[in-house]
Amino acid sequence: MNDLIKAEIQKKHPYSIGKGNGKDQRWRTYIPDKTKKYGRKLIVKATEEELYEWLNDFYKEKLLDNLLDKVNLEIFYHEWLKYKRLHTTASTYITRIESDWKSFYVGTPIIKIPLKKINKLTLDVWAHQLIKDYDMTRKKYVNVQVIMRQALEYAVDLDIIESNPMKGLKIDKKIFRKEQKKPDDTQVYTVDERKMMIPLAWEDYKNAVKFYELSPLALMFQFQTGLRIGELCAVKFSDIENENYIHIQRMLRRDTKEVVPHTKTDCGDRYVFLTKEAKKLIAIAKERQEKSNGKAAGYIFSLTNEPITERCITSLLKKYCSKLGILYRSSHKVRKTYGSSLLDGGVSLNTTRIMLGHSDEKTTLKYYCFDTHTEIEKMNLMENALKIS
Repeated sequence: MNDLIKAEIQKKHPYSIGKGNGKDQRWRTYIPDKTKKYGRKLIVKATEEELYEWLNDFYKEKLLDNLLDKVNLEIFYHEWLKYKRLHTTASTYITRIESDWKSFYVGTPIIKIPLKKINKLTLDVWAHQLIKDYDMTRKKYVNVQVIMRQALEYAVDLDIIESNPMKGLKIDKKIFRKEQKKPDDTQVYTVDERKMMIPLAWEDYKNAVKFYELSPLALMFQFQTGLRIGELCAVKFSDIENENYIHIQRMLRRDTKEVVPHTKTDCGDRYVFLTKEAKKLIAIAKERQEKSNGKAAGYIFSLTNEPITERCITSLLKKYCSKLGILYRSSHKVRKTYGSSLLDGGVSLNTTRIMLGHSDEKTTLKYYCFDTHTEIEKMNLMENALKIS
């Protein structure tokens, strides 16, 4: 060890460092220790070099402990997020986390408190105030608290804190705002709206719409299959393993624009039924590709080596809604329209769940079950349902 390091240790070390007397020629000193009778602990090493090496490690560890004592969520969040990114392929999930961080954490007192000083009571007050201030539904709170809960769990894994104080936190479900199901007409397209939209898509296809020649076919295909838009962009001819079903097994990631060999969830890898209309759209796309003499890398709705982009499809959807003077609903609402149409048509809940790629029926019923009929159609259906003779 060089003399400069020795000199630094001597400056910060409050006890003398020296060799023993008599037969014991070992080097010794003391370190502070509040658990001992005199508030100090004897450290003995065979040589001066060994003792200084030990003291150097001791002060490094003590410095690290002092730093860890000051670590708060404001500092730790970015380290946790790096770790979180390694454990998910869902870019939209990370985007939501970053949005929640900015909306509900940045600038608040809780992120300034050292993690070692955060306890169950601190979190109880924070959570209840958060729910009250933002009039949160249970779902919203569960999403927002993920940052705090998982960051603290990661801090436990790194030995920054001994246990996660959020594990004992309980929230009475009565304090959450009741989550109202959104009106049907904001979540799905009616049969009449789809009937008006389809001719516009065919017109654009015949006129080689500037966004992308096969995008009108892709949009109509989504209404027939309910694919997530990332899945729709990346679907290939090779996915048609038999004439009635298409294997959904990859997706285009929104953030990186890369095609990954998996879907959003394990349940998302599925076989989706191909209607006669869906088969027709595939056949037309294939015929158009053959005429183009281009390399399409096997993508059904692309004339190049790259998959069609989400923007190509959403732009058309916005265009058609504007032209028809109807409310624009996103491509995700096209997926909800598909699920609701299956249920309206008498398809079982479990089959609908499988077609949508959901892990349980609760998701299908809660978020994909809406009435696709117009108001007049609803009244006629109820009239007929309640007719006695």
